[in-house]
Amino acid sequence: MQYSDIEEIVIRSIIGTANSKELQQLEVWRKSSDHNELSYQLLNEAWVQDTPQPQYPDYQSLEQHIVEEGFKDLKANTKTKNQWHTIYSAAAGLILICVIGWFSIKSNKTQQVVVEQPEQVITYNPTGHKSKITLPDNSVIYLNSESTLCYQKGFSDSIRYVKLKGEAYFEVEPDATRPFVVDTEGITTMALGTSFNIRNYPEDCTIKVSLLTGKVKVTDNQADNEVFLEPMEHVAFTKDNRALKMSQLDQDDKSVWKDGVLVFRNNSFQHIIKSLERTYDVDFDTSGYSSTDWSYTGKFDNLSLQIVLTRIGYSEGFTSEIEGRRVRILNDID
Repeated sequence: MQYSDIEEIVIRSIIGTANSKELQQLEVWRKSSDHNELSYQLLNEAWVQDTPQPQYPDYQSLEQHIVEEGFKDLKANTKTKNQWHTIYSAAAGLILICVIGWFSIKSNKTQQVVVEQPEQVITYNPTGHKSKITLPDNSVIYLNSESTLCYQKGFSDSIRYVKLKGEAYFEVEPDATRPFVVDTEGITTMALGTSFNIRNYPEDCTIKVSLLTGKVKVTDNQADNEVFLEPMEHVAFTKDNRALKMSQLDQDDKSVWKDGVLVFRNNSFQHIIKSLERTYDVDFDTSGYSSTDWSYTGKFDNLSLQIVLTRIGYSEGFTSEIEGRRVRILNDID
């Protein structure tokens, strides 16, 4: 059995789609060496721990939605099915490396981690850290805090494939022969030469794609549902019912986080606290504050945490105390 075959079988076994024959082959492979068994256990443990409601892309759904259902004007340039299968077998290998990398960095949340394998790179930003990444095709990605990006060191001749957890802003180099594909564990975003933002944090109920320039196609990985975005349009993918809802993009939502700007629009107390923890690398203690049933709208341009909390607290009736990385939110008794 070739290595690419076992890669795909391992993926299907972890996500629960492997058939009985594949499970038998996997069992033989696991028993053939201690290294194989350890590798499988690490992958499976990472899968269970990393996402409370696991969603995992497989190369077949990617092939169906990205290749067969791709941009209509790209079909004339599509290679043979066997060639595309080779491309997505490589993507399956990238998925395996990403899972290993995510498992490895779970024990290190205090500093940026870059894991380099022979053919892949994984970049993880903890809370309070952002980074700028230049890809092999000269596309630029701004990676937000608590986010992970995984990609090949050298893209193939047919596709540029990256995998994202968290939030990132993309400035994609134009290349009509090689679509740029972002996989976010639920939807796939395909572009040629564009600038757009994707947000997909675990606690979010939706995956959000916002387009600034160019054109992108957003596809549900598990259903025959897709939308095309034009500049200054936005789509939200609801994770529970898998609905794609389009809307116009507000000027304040133009991925300003990468420039140090915080924008809240009718956001809940819980959403705001999590955003501040992620941005300023702090931990909140809200046990002393009881009035959390409110929403807030506001914009903060590169301001300190103290100023942000003072302004929100004045509006919503709380005070704050900052001691190092610990922040207490208290009822305003005045």
